[in-house]
Amino acid sequence: MNRRNGHSEAAQPERARRIVLLAGILFALLVLRLFQIQVISSGGYLRLSRDNQFRELRIPAPRGLILDRNGKVLAKNQAACEASLAIRSAERNPGLLARLAALMDKDEFALAAAVTTGRAAGAPRVILERSLERSALHRLEEELPSLPGLDLRDWECRYYPLGPGLAHLIGYVGEVREDELVPDDRTARAYRPGDLVGRSGLEKTYESVLRGTDGKEMILVDARGTELETVQSLFPEPGQTLVLTLDLELCAQLDSALTYWGAGAGVVMDVHTGEILAATSRPAFDPNALVGGIPTALWRELSEDPGKPLFNRLTQATYSPGSTFKPVVQLAGLERGLITRETHFRGCTGGLRLGNRVFHCWEERGHGSLAAVDALARSCDVYFYQLGERLGADHIAWEARRLGLGAKSGGDFDSESRGLVPDRAWYDKRFGKRGWSTGSVWNIAIGQGELLVNVVQMARLYAALGNGGFLPVPRLRHHLEDVAGNTTLPFSPVRGERLGLDLAALATVRQGMENVLGGGGTAAASALRDFPTAGKTGTVQNPHGKEHAYFCGYAPADNPEIAVALIVEHGEHGSSIAPIFRQLVVTHFKLDVAPLRRERPGFPVPVPAPAERRP
Repeated sequence: MNRRNGHSEAAQPERARRIVLLAGILFALLVLRLFQIQVISSGGYLRLSRDNQFRELRIPAPRGLILDRNGKVLAKNQAACEASLAIRSAERNPGLLARLAALMDKDEFALAAAVTTGRAAGAPRVILERSLERSALHRLEEELPSLPGLDLRDWECRYYPLGPGLAHLIGYVGEVREDELVPDDRTARAYRPGDLVGRSGLEKTYESVLRGTDGKEMILVDARGTELETVQSLFPEPGQTLVLTLDLELCAQLDSALTYWGAGAGVVMDVHTGEILAATSRPAFDPNALVGGIPTALWRELSEDPGKPLFNRLTQATYSPGSTFKPVVQLAGLERGLITRETHFRGCTGGLRLGNRVFHCWEERGHGSLAAVDALARSCDVYFYQLGERLGADHIAWEARRLGLGAKSGGDFDSESRGLVPDRAWYDKRFGKRGWSTGSVWNIAIGQGELLVNVVQMARLYAALGNGGFLPVPRLRHHLEDVAGNTTLPFSPVRGERLGLDLAALATVRQGMENVLGGGGTAAASALRDFPTAGKTGTVQNPHGKEHAYFCGYAPADNPEIAVALIVEHGEHGSSIAPIFRQLVVTHFKLDVAPLRRERPGFPVPVPAPAERRP
C-alpha cells in the first residue's frame, strides 16, 4: 500500500509537466496564428474587407474600327445590351438559373456551363447573353428586382456591314476560351470569361492592336450589395483603327463576279508594294452570326454545306495552276539557253506520244509548228511537254521556288498554305526512283500533276513578272490610327526581294503574255483597245467534276501597276473568266470603255460598294 502511494506521488509531478508542456505548445500555436492573421495575412483580409465595401466593375474597351483605304467601314461596333450574373448569386440561389433560362429563352445547361467556366477561372461574374433580344430584355427588366446578381449593361457589339462580303479576309470575333485565360491576372489587358477575341482573318492577325485597354469603376455598396455611389472611374482606351490597303469598290466588283460563278477566289495586288487592293473567297458566311459564339445548329449547317463556306479559298486552298504556270517554265528555258524566242520544236498535231501513252494538247486539231512567243500566247501543251523534258524536274522546281511558289508569301494572313513544288528528290521519296517517269515532268511543265499553289502566290508571281523581277510581300495593313485619327504606325512601302531575272528572257515571256490578250491569243476576246494588258489562261484538271478555270495577268502591259490572279472552281476554261480581269482593270484605271455584253460568262451585274464611311 505504501508502495502504491509512493508510486502515485512520484507520477504526479510528471503529469503536471506534461500538462504545462501541452498548454505551452497550444499557447505558442495560438500566438503564431494571431501573428499570421494580424501581420502576415493582414493585406488579404484587408482586401476582403474592402471587397465587402466596394464593387469593381470592368468597362470593356471598344474594339478598333477596320476601314478600307478610302475610309469605308468594314468592321465597327454597335449598341447592344448584355446580361451578366454574379457567380456567388448563382451558387446561393439554386433556382435562379432555371428562371433566367426561361426569361431569356436559353438552355439552362448552357447557362450552368458558363457559370462553371467562370468559377474555374476565378471570375466574379459571367456573361450569360452578349446581345439580348428586345423581348428578352423587356422580360428581364420587369423581373430584375427579384433576380439577385443579374446585371444588364449596354455595350458595343462587333458588326460587319458587308455581311458575307470579305468574310474570310476580315474574319470575326468569338468568345475567349478557357485555355486562353490566365488565372488571377487582373491587369487591364488580361482576358476575362466572356471577352471577345479575334478568331479568324484580320480580326485575329491584329488582335493586339484592335483590342484596346479596359477601364474600371469602383462602386461603394452596402451590406446587402446595393450600389450607393461611384467612387472612382478609369475610362477605357479604345483599340486602334486598322486602315487596309483594300479598295472596296474593286472588292465589290471581284466579289460580285465570283458570287456569280459560285466558288473561287481572287486577288488584285500592287506589283511594286504588294498592297492587296482587292481579294475575296466565295462562297462565304455571315460573320455577324458568329460574333460571341456559334450556335450548334448554325455550325452544323455551315460544316455540312457542300459549298464549304467556312473554307478560305484565298490562302488555304491549293490547286494546280494549269497553263498559268507556263510562263515560269518558259522563263526557265530561256534563262538556261535551251530556247530563244524563235525556237521551234516538233510541230503540234494535237498530242505527243510517250511510250504507250499519248499526252494530248487542249487543241485537238493541233497548233502546228510554233516559236516560243506564240507557243505561250496560244498555250500549246505539246510545246511545253518538250521544253519540260529538256529542263527536267529540278530546274522547273528551282525556277518556281525562286518566284515564290512552295512557300508562304509572308503576308499578314491568319493562315496560309505552302503549296507543293515537286522536284526529283520529292518524286523519288514519294514514288521510288523507278516509280515515276518523264510523264510526271511533262505534267508539271503544263501546270498539272502534283504541283499545288494558292491564288495569293500566283498574284505575287505575276507581280514579279510585271515589275521586272522583284518579289513583293503581300500586305493588307496600310496604317494604324488612334481614336483621334492620328497615325500611330504609318504606311511603309516595301519593293520586295530582287530575284535577278534575266531581263532579255523576261521580255520574251512578257511579249507572249501580252499576245495572250492580242490577236490569236487564248483570251483575245477580253482585250482592251488602246490599253494593252498581259496575262495567261489556265484550265486545271479536276477528278471530281468539271475543270477549274485559272487566269493571271497584269496591267498595263508596258508599265504594270496591278497584278490579278483568279481561280473559279468548275469554270472549265481560263478564257471564260478573263472578262473578270478585264472589268477589274477597267474599274481600277477608271477607263471609259463599253462593257462586254451581259450574256458573256463572267460578267455579272456589278454590286455597288456600300457608301458607309467612318463616323
